[in-house]
Amino acid sequence: MKILVDAFGGDHAPSEIIKGAIDALKNNPDIKIILSGKQDVILKELENYTFDSNRLEILEAQEIISNDEHPTSAIRDKKESSLVKGLYRLKEDPQIAAMISAGSTGAFLTGAMLIVGRLDGIDRPALAPVLPTITRGHTMLIDCGANMDSKPDYFVQFAIMGSAYMQSVFNIESPRVGLLSVGIEDEKGNAQTKAALELLKKAPINFKGNMEARDALSGDYDVVVSDGFAGNVMLKSIEGAVNLILTALKQAVMERTLSKIGAALMKPAFKQLKERLDYNQVGGAPFLGCKKIVIKTHGSSKASSITAAILQAHTMAKMDLIGKIKSGIEKLI
Repeated sequence: MKILVDAFGGDHAPSEIIKGAIDALKNNPDIKIILSGKQDVILKELENYTFDSNRLEILEAQEIISNDEHPTSAIRDKKESSLVKGLYRLKEDPQIAAMISAGSTGAFLTGAMLIVGRLDGIDRPALAPVLPTITRGHTMLIDCGANMDSKPDYFVQFAIMGSAYMQSVFNIESPRVGLLSVGIEDEKGNAQTKAALELLKKAPINFKGNMEARDALSGDYDVVVSDGFAGNVMLKSIEGAVNLILTALKQAVMERTLSKIGAALMKPAFKQLKERLDYNQVGGAPFLGCKKIVIKTHGSSKASSITAAILQAHTMAKMDLIGKIKSGIEKLI
């Protein structure tokens, strides 16, 4: 299975991106990698590794799209960028199952929509990270920033795509779907969520009704449906809360000698906690609703996140996620 990786997207490109790709090759013998970017730089970096050269290809691309460029203009003007050339190759090559990038979110999502295209029946693809829960499971938040203003029927499409993902990747037979709102009662919410609630009740999903943000990581829901604005606010709030807890814990430990001694004994547990709270360890955020698998990783992604995203893409393709989304959407038509 071929997976294309933007070698020049992200804060730590290309070194960490390439390392992550090589680690993925070693982890799964079924994977072949295509690295898009400056060939001379990639080849120089690859000298640091031992790998099966028959399983790695380089797609030459001399330009780079930065985060401060306007997404649409960058896609239009930088045809020779690692991102744009990668997206065109993804679209045109039936053997390539997915593309991964840690680069400009706006450019990647815009390019995926314009170049790769949307699935029939999907009005707006959605960005959907997978978050850890208290019960040691996972929940998908969809959408978390791709669509700031969403029509009520978009929420149904988000729910179907999120359900298909949790079925395919996490083997959850009937994912429990909740609608992010300000209360669990049907009458709570704004006009948008109230209209979406009624549509979701009739959709071919396991819908559990309204839910509050404080219950998103409770383990009571497998899919949290939201518009991109509220979803992004919730995601950033979770990130901020996690950083606060970890920083406050570290500060409290360093204040007393006995605490420092205890912390040394607890170091493995603290490390495990930090990794569990890092949703990037699951991989990246899939941009669901495109004709091919597209995964956006955090801009600060290191090798481990890139490896996880590649393995995540392999699982999604192997379980025919795109086909399951098509089947779910067909039930609405």
